[in-house]
Amino acid sequence: MQNNKPLSISIVILTLGIMLSSIFLGYSIQKSTNIQTKNYTIDSNVFTVSEAANYLGMTEEEVQGIINTEKSMLEETGSFTGIMFPYFTVNEKQYFSKAAIDEWLNEVSKEHREYDTNKKQLLQ
Repeated sequence: MQNNKPLSISIVILTLGIMLSSIFLGYSIQKSTNIQTKNYTIDSNVFTVSEAANYLGMTEEEVQGIINTEKSMLEETGSFTGIMFPYFTVNEKQYFSKAAIDEWLNEVSKEHREYDTNKKQLLQ
């Protein structure tokens, strides 16, 4: 019978090489596709109040103030010119579409709208 020691060592080295290659390949694929295995997150196009405020660089109170100011103006005058701050409500919780916020932001920027949320007034 011949000595099988070199053959056994070769099999162990080959097995380790295949395992390390698989680990490296899996890590590379995960990194390139940006998939998180433990905390899988999806970039959402719908924001909560805090996310919308953060997206706009405002506080939550400022976002709520704009919404309340526009609501107040609509109730007082019966009409509102232009796009109102976009949101929808589910179970008394407000949500915001990123695309609609971008559209609103473009319009209010072009119009140079000024809000006084303390007095619930739109200054023009």
